[in-house]
This record gives sequence, C-alpha cells and structure tokens, in this order.
Amino acid sequence: AAQASLLAAQARVGVAQAAWFPSVSLTGAAGYASPDIGDLFKWSARAWGIGALMSVPLFDGGRREAGVQGAQAQLDAAAASYRGQVLNALREVEDQLSALRLLQDQSLAQGRAMSAAQRASAISETRYRNGLVSQLELLDARRNELFNRRQAQRVEAAQQQATVRLVRAIGGGWGTAGAAAAPG
Repeated sequence: AAQASLLAAQARVGVAQAAWFPSVSLTGAAGYASPDIGDLFKWSARAWGIGALMSVPLFDGGRREAGVQGAQAQLDAAAASYRGQVLNALREVEDQLSALRLLQDQSLAQGRAMSAAQRASAISETRYRNGLVSQLELLDARRNELFNRRQAQRVEAAQQQATVRLVRAIGGGWGTAGAAAAPG
C-alpha cells in the first residue's frame, strides 16, 4: 500500500508538471450552410471547417508552481512513509529472528534441565524402592520433572509464536499455494 501511494504521488508530480506545457486542441465541423432555405440541401451549400487551438498559460498567479510544489511535498511525504514502513518491517523481522535465537538457547538449556530432572526422578524412584528415601523426596523429584516439562512446553510455544510473527513480518500468507490459486 505504501508503494502504491508512492507511485501515485509520483504520477501527481508528473501531472502537475504537465500543466506547464501548452495544450493543443483540434476541432472539425461539417454540414450545410445557405443564406436561402431553398438552397440549403444543394451540393453547393456544403460547408466544412477544421480548426486548431493552442493554449499557452502565461499568467496564473503561481497556481501551476504551487501545484508542482504541493505534488512534490506529497511525494516527499509518501516517500518518507514508505521508508518508515520498510524500516518498521525490517525491525519486526530482526526482532523475531533475535527472539528465535534467544528462544533456541532457552530451549537447549530447558532440555538439559528436563533431562537432569528426569534422571533425578528415576534415581529417586530407585532409591525409594530400595527404602533409602521417603515418598516425599520421590514426589518432590517428580514435581521438579513436571515443572521442567511445563517450562520446556512454554518455550516451545513461544518459539512457535515467534515463528508465526516472523512469517507475518516478512509478508507471508496463511493459506497454501493451491488455496490461493483456486477461484472462489
């Protein structure tokens, strides 16, 4: 949309600059003319004419120059808006790529924590079966394991959300290519 606005503003500048050029009009007429109504439809009463009109605007009180300057100002505003939207899009893409990098690091750390919690839970269960620890210690180890699994799922959900935001930031669509091409 910003690009279309920029192109329209460029076209308006061209139209405003074209106002400086002279305009040429060609006209033509054909028919019958006679001083006497009886002779109106005779072959000799035929009349035709071709004319050309050229108009060169000389004095307009600065209207054309103001029109060009106004169109140029609109072009500058559209160009600034376009650059702003491009920079915003690049910022959004970079933000999501950075978020994905950070979430990848968190995912690796959470994976290590989850593996350690699973090992601790397995060790606590073995020790509980052998009568070396109480049921409270076993339940605490399982609670830690579940907590780490939940955290890993949260990180994974955040990664998926960041991926969706990245796709949106780079202008991706949500449908499949076949669905976009299907008439409907």
